Amino acid sequence: MGILFVSDERHRQLQHFRRRTWVLIALCIFARGADAAFGLGLIEPTQQVAAQEVSTCSAETEFPI
Repeated sequence: MGILFVSDERHRQLQHFRRRTWVLIALCIFARGADAAFGLGLIEPTQQVAAQEVSTCSAETEFPI
């Protein structure tokens, strides 16, 4: 047997592990999507950013040179 070959039992174990891993990834994506869609803030709470006042500069303002 070569380096890249595994026994049938080990092959089944790896397949099972890969399937469980992809199911877990899909569940995480679904949970994050649902959390974002409904704005629950359970996974990554969003911080409210206060509106900042923007100062305007009129044409009459003089600046030292």
